[in-house]
Amino acid sequence: MKLLLKIIPVFILLLAIINHASSQSNSPAEDLLKTANEFNKNANPDSAIVYYEKASVEFQHSANPEGFINMYNQIGIILTRQDKYENAKTYLKRAFTRRLSLSDTDHLVVATTCISLGVVYNAEANYEQSLIYHYKALGIRLLKLGEYDADVATSYGNLGNVYFKIKNYDKSLEAHVKAMKIREKLFGNTSVEIVQSFNNLGNVYKEMKDYKTALEYYEKALQNKIMQFGEKHKDLSRYYKSINEVYFLMGNKE
Repeated sequence: MKLLLKIIPVFILLLAIINHASSQSNSPAEDLLKTANEFNKNANPDSAIVYYEKASVEFQHSANPEGFINMYNQIGIILTRQDKYENAKTYLKRAFTRRLSLSDTDHLVVATTCISLGVVYNAEANYEQSLIYHYKALGIRLLKLGEYDADVATSYGNLGNVYFKIKNYDKSLEAHVKAMKIREKLFGNTSVEIVQSFNNLGNVYKEMKDYKTALEYYEKALQNKIMQFGEKHKDLSRYYKSINEVYFLMGNKE
């Protein structure tokens, strides 16, 4: 018993030393990244950019191209949300070029860069470039994640949205169906994740003037939303509006 009492304080001291060492083990880049993420999380994007920039310098000094690319991706995403597309492209293109420093140029962080560039070009109505980058992202994700993955479904959805904007409804339909099937397999046909696929397919079928099928998908989206969030959720109005528009187009004025 006396021996045990002597051992316990030593054990506690060792734990304290280990915890202290662990707390000191974070690199400057990781500490800066943590601060940047906190600013980003708390809706302070300008400060987040400052710290992502600082973290990128530290990652560069430590010869960590993956970390550098990730920081520039985050800055590009923030600038895109602020509608600062030229600045966003500057950071994202630097990130894309830096992929050549990676031992694996098909790293998933590069897929994020490609998606972000695809989003920017889509916002600028440069749909050809948007498709190029979204296809690059899809290729990397299929290679690294396989066919049935949520991120792969997102990439198909991105392609479907761009094709929808250029009125290539056959291609849009093909992409959104693939996204829906992946989400259905992963999450089920009453999941939160599949609602966006139902809505996207409703939009495509409406533009193709297949109003009956459009209505079916809008109804599925609506019922899923009600099941998940109840009948008073604020987002339901958009689904009721879509259904209303289809009935109107079908000649059912009432």
